[in-house]
Amino acid sequence: LPYRFMKYDDNQLMNKNIDKDGINGPILRVPLHACIIADTPEELSKRLAEQRALGDKSKFAPYIDVLPDLEYYEGILPRFWSDERLDLVTEGDGGEVYRKIQEDDCSDLDPWAYACVTSRANYVQNHGFAMTPVLDMINHDSASLTSAAILEEELFLSVDNKFQNGEEVFISYGELTNLETLCNYGFVSDLTQSNHCNSESIIIRMMRKQPVKVIVSSIDGSLDLGSIAILRSYLATPAEISAKERECDSEEKTMSTSVFSLFASPISESNEEEVYSFIASFIDEALYDARSGTIKAREKNDNLVEIYLQARAETLAKGLEFVKAKFPHIEY
Repeated sequence: LPYRFMKYDDNQLMNKNIDKDGINGPILRVPLHACIIADTPEELSKRLAEQRALGDKSKFAPYIDVLPDLEYYEGILPRFWSDERLDLVTEGDGGEVYRKIQEDDCSDLDPWAYACVTSRANYVQNHGFAMTPVLDMINHDSASLTSAAILEEELFLSVDNKFQNGEEVFISYGELTNLETLCNYGFVSDLTQSNHCNSESIIIRMMRKQPVKVIVSSIDGSLDLGSIAILRSYLATPAEISAKERECDSEEKTMSTSVFSLFASPISESNEEEVYSFIASFIDEALYDARSGTIKAREKNDNLVEIYLQARAETLAKGLEFVKAKFPHIEY
């Protein structure tokens, strides 16, 4: 069957990429006519559902037959979880998973098809989103340096890492957070995995102000500069705001850039300490919730939620240490 045609680039592999110890370089070659392709994930979900409805009449039937069924996705994707399990994770992550589910809601689409697309589809440059046979069976490792190319209507997938004989080959799905991999793929990574770049976010709410999402890096606990700039503006006194405005060239100020241009750097020692103290109080509360949630998940033998919340707690702890390193005597 032509749409199942797969092959290695044998000549290139034999000449450059195989030795007695292992392999790297091109690992997969797939003709684009073997893929189900559409412009958007939503359109791809509709097309996949249509092809499945055709049954054996679809030229993609053998490929569709090996895709996981809905019951499989109901066990791993949070959008299908019970209220009890969602409550468990919400208590520990402040509603991050729940908000992600709401943002990604596509209840008008076939749930099986949409689950397949969000967990298995890839983007093909200049063609759109694709369900690609075999490629969608390769597992993720953020440390695997992965690249793709389209040559003569064929997709080539390569890895720069060297894999030993008998070792599983991984590709990277991209720089994804645990929140993204949990909601879209049904797995999470702990922070001990090599080169895993996670980040966690907390929502800071103030009266009569728009909520601010603060992102904490798992690498060093650093905080995103955009949220700090916004909080500087929220907590600045009228005198501090006026002084900052006088420093900024009025010709450069616009509605979209004024907050970041005005408050990209500290405006006063007192304001800076107040900003970080404010952030630390929210991180501390979120850290307590994540640690408590980890314990509850462990008691319920929910390994997936436990790993997710434990990794969140470890990242938030780094964020708290980051703040304390800047202000050793900070109170929050």
